[in-house]
Amino acid sequence: MRLPHLAQTARAGEFAQLRCTRSSVPLLRRPFSVAWADGDACSFVFDVVGAGTAALAALRPGDTIDVLGPLGTGFSPSPAQSAVCVAGGVGCAPFPLLVRDLAAAGVQDIVVLNGAATSSRLYPAERFDRVATGVRVIEATDDGSRGHRGWVTDLLTAALSEANTAVYACGPNAMLGAVARLLREACYVGLVEASLEAPMGCGFGTCLGCAVPVRSTADDAWALCCSDGPVFRSDEVDWDTLHRLPEAHVA
Repeated sequence: MRLPHLAQTARAGEFAQLRCTRSSVPLLRRPFSVAWADGDACSFVFDVVGAGTAALAALRPGDTIDVLGPLGTGFSPSPAQSAVCVAGGVGCAPFPLLVRDLAAAGVQDIVVLNGAATSSRLYPAERFDRVATGVRVIEATDDGSRGHRGWVTDLLTAALSEANTAVYACGPNAMLGAVARLLREACYVGLVEASLEAPMGCGFGTCLGCAVPVRSTADDAWALCCSDGPVFRSDEVDWDTLHRLPEAHVA
């Protein structure tokens, strides 16, 4: 989409709220990570799972769209020796932009662990190469149709080759929790950031529909995914409480 302001100002992990149609049905905008930007244009990655995303998929060249953004708190590109990006399904969306920013920050060794249910659902590896050279993409599919057979998190421990490695993750909350658990069991102490899923109705902290549990000395501590996040430090999230919440669905 040609969105000059968004394309020029969005940081990796930030998102935009897209109005799906010109009518009031569906009423709420839909949140999408900014996947990449080139000049005045930027792109989004999504799956058709409901009325809103079906309306977006029906758009044609020349159609107009109403967009709010950039919104939220994005990733922190760290000048570490290396970086590992863990993507699950459409959680691949923020990583082309993050890979670009990591390369600009001087990170030499960037690995993308790219997972999906099957090979046809994998984000093309060459999409990462066009934003930075030398990016290693390691793929995993649930059915074994390409790359490692199994979950993308199976690849994480072996990818942590450097002591100074930053880890970034985006995907279903269950996958993000698995990343946090694996790194905790490995006594990993580096930077770990995760982009959470939550039902973000307004996108800027008014509706309070996207509250997520966080670790605090107080009981029942919550943060807003749309404004405090969607990217959080992994050690800030109360993963046990989060997993007891209903799944976040984009309609």
